[in-house]
Amino acid sequence: MFNKDHYVPIIRWKRGEQTALIELDQEIKNGMTPLIEIPPIDWDFENECFKKSIDDHLKNFATQIKTSWNNPNKLFIDAFQICIDDDDIMANGSHPLEYIFHLLSEEKIEAIPVTSKNRGTNYQKAINSVLHKYNTGFAIRLTDEEFDDIDSNISWFVDQFDCSPAETDIFIDYKYIDSKSPVGRMAKLVAGSLLSLPHINQWRTLTFAATTFPENLSEFSTGTDGNIPRNEWLIYQRLLKTKLPRYPAFGDYIISNPEYSKIDPRLMRMSANIRYTADDEYLIFRGFSVTSPKYGKWTQTQGLCQRVVGHSKYSGSHYSYGDKYIYDCANGSASTGNAERWRKVGTNHHLTLVRNELSNFHATLAVGSQ
Repeated sequence: MFNKDHYVPIIRWKRGEQTALIELDQEIKNGMTPLIEIPPIDWDFENECFKKSIDDHLKNFATQIKTSWNNPNKLFIDAFQICIDDDDIMANGSHPLEYIFHLLSEEKIEAIPVTSKNRGTNYQKAINSVLHKYNTGFAIRLTDEEFDDIDSNISWFVDQFDCSPAETDIFIDYKYIDSKSPVGRMAKLVAGSLLSLPHINQWRTLTFAATTFPENLSEFSTGTDGNIPRNEWLIYQRLLKTKLPRYPAFGDYIISNPEYSKIDPRLMRMSANIRYTADDEYLIFRGFSVTSPKYGKWTQTQGLCQRVVGHSKYSGSHYSYGDKYIYDCANGSASTGNAERWRKVGTNHHLTLVRNELSNFHATLAVGSQ
């Protein structure tokens, strides 16, 4: 389905990410297979209940995918966040994952269900149902801890699902890696995971994913600029220079952390910020509280954009939709937006940059091997 030069971004299916995909060039989309994480239903902290039913949460999912993705490449779908309670079902009695794939099939969207060992019995039954009904195969999402006993863990999946390795995708997800972790040591750990993977050359696809992006930006003082090393990308580059029987594709969490926020939004003090991905680091341009008239609320992002445009690692206004928006906002010809807008801008730039990085890096390796 794809090889080592492919990109598998983990995309939280929220409005900012959806609209970022709409603005993404088709050539960039052609080189990626997103893993879509359906986010949990928002919690109403005031009334202590979910803000909507699971049916309402999912009813527009396939339409959103069709509008935002609009590409023949397949997608990975992970519905774990809405199925943590393994007994949750739709109003018609179906499992949420089965319902999702029914909606996708009606729109003729090809997708692959994702599972791992921490899913409940009903989730695993739904995986089996989907892969047999739609002939999708399935993806196994493995954490680094599961490689302590990888042979028995792989055997467990073989016993659970009647699916050959040629119909199975392996996703090695290191999730969050501390930015202070030595890159060389982490690369050796990941290489060790790959070397211990049974049947490594038989799986349909193989992907390594991780991120150093933190849960929040509290380590950066308001009104300042900072950076976070992209160790996941540095690790991946080292992997490709290591002798391995098979090299993985690359995945990351874009400009998010793997954890989902459980904080009451009424208690949050959001500050304006722009997350801008550069070659080997995340650049953080942080403003002040978006509720403070003193700092202009969201209008302060014009100044943040000016800081981005003036940075030596700014990619230029023609690089992506996100970069054009930053340039226009810096010059006062685009709205200063809101949190959703800046997630869209940062996500669009990141997807473009990483896809280009992968293409360029693999091309350089190919030339060097001649």
